[in-house]
Amino acid sequence: MVSPTDEQLVADLKSNPKAFRVLYDRHAGVLLRFIFRFTANQQTAEEVLHDVFLELLNGNFEAFSTGGVKAWLFTTAKNKSLNIQRRQKHELREMDADEVVDTADLAQNTELRFLHQKLAFAEKDMPAELYETWQLRRQGLDYQQIATQLSIPVGTVKSRFHRLVSYFREEFEK
Repeated sequence: MVSPTDEQLVADLKSNPKAFRVLYDRHAGVLLRFIFRFTANQQTAEEVLHDVFLELLNGNFEAFSTGGVKAWLFTTAKNKSLNIQRRQKHELREMDADEVVDTADLAQNTELRFLHQKLAFAEKDMPAELYETWQLRRQGLDYQQIATQLSIPVGTVKSRFHRLVSYFREEFEK
């Protein structure tokens, strides 16, 4: 069975409620990760994602001929994310000088929060055996203790950590 195109699904949105679900399932995951890169906040990213799909559902879309539904989704998501960034920057500028203790601390805390959120996001997509090994390491166990806990050779633990470092490097370079 041939899957309908995005454009066909959009045309069927009003008459077929399943069309929306198919579009959402098809694009939500990658679109959420795209939005998260702008917002660095999972909750905000989810809110933007839902706003984008609400606009689509309400018929507030156009210009599919220039790139299709997927292009419209990503363009709308980017614009909404950038608007949120601008609003947050504006709110920060409006804060009184008394409320801003130290801009260096604020920047450092913001960067640290962003990195923690990025780590949490990377952990969600991590392969199970790497995640299991990573969680034991975070508990303070060394290679030998992890090997004993998982009933695997120490060499396997070392191999997993090599893959884990590569995985994190790829995720943080995105």
